[in-house]
Amino acid sequence: MFEKFSLKGRLALVTGGGTGLGYHMSRALAQAGAKVLISARRADVLEAATAKLNAEPGVSNVSWHVVDLNNRDSIKALAAHAAGLGGVDIFIGNAGQDFNEHILDIKNSSIDQIMQVNVSANVELVRAFVPHMRAQKWGRILFSSSASTVVTSPHEGICMYTATKGALNALARTLATELGHDNITANAMVIGFFHTDLTREAEELLRRTRGEEAAKAFLRDFVGMTALGRAGDPTELEGLIQLLASDAGSYITGANLAIDGGMTIMLRPNGTAD
Repeated sequence: MFEKFSLKGRLALVTGGGTGLGYHMSRALAQAGAKVLISARRADVLEAATAKLNAEPGVSNVSWHVVDLNNRDSIKALAAHAAGLGGVDIFIGNAGQDFNEHILDIKNSSIDQIMQVNVSANVELVRAFVPHMRAQKWGRILFSSSASTVVTSPHEGICMYTATKGALNALARTLATELGHDNITANAMVIGFFHTDLTREAEELLRRTRGEEAAKAFLRDFVGMTALGRAGDPTELEGLIQLLASDAGSYITGANLAIDGGMTIMLRPNGTAD
């Protein structure tokens, strides 16, 4: 059974693959034997992440390529680079952007940018990779979505972020119906609250600008919304990645899969009195 989790001979591309949860997605794929291409905007971050991944036991197949998902020429260059490596078998659209602005304050230019980075760039890359997947009758498409598409956040300012992640949920379902006969699966991961560098930076920013209590409330609000009563460890995402990207998950498609510690099943904060 464990042989079905092997990704040997597969090329995987992870956008936003050098930091946070994207790093752990890349790690999971590489440890399962895939050749992994990670992409993001900063070469220094990608270079450091690649060196760290390739230093792990049994991993030596990770490379990187800079991309600006707000620039269509840059997206085309990434697709061409991946084609030169043999063609993408597994695509994980993980990169995302959020301006954290109230709907009444966000600029039109910001709306255009978040739609481009979070939605349109994923569509463009899928269009580039599907012909190769179709030709070999095998492919995996995964999108990083958010629990905020199911339950609302206790904090304001993520209206456009949530809207774009909801679009990815719908895109995964639609792609599953259009590509299923070619043995290509498409799924969205509805991701909850994980401890990453990003959440730690947000916590520290609140501590500096609004005080210790605000920083504690930030964590308390999110952790209290989970059934498990804790934040996720990024390594807890890795098993799902290996399942959905491999033959072990070949009958899972069109799903919006929650990996959120039970956040999206909660009607009220866990432990709150009636």
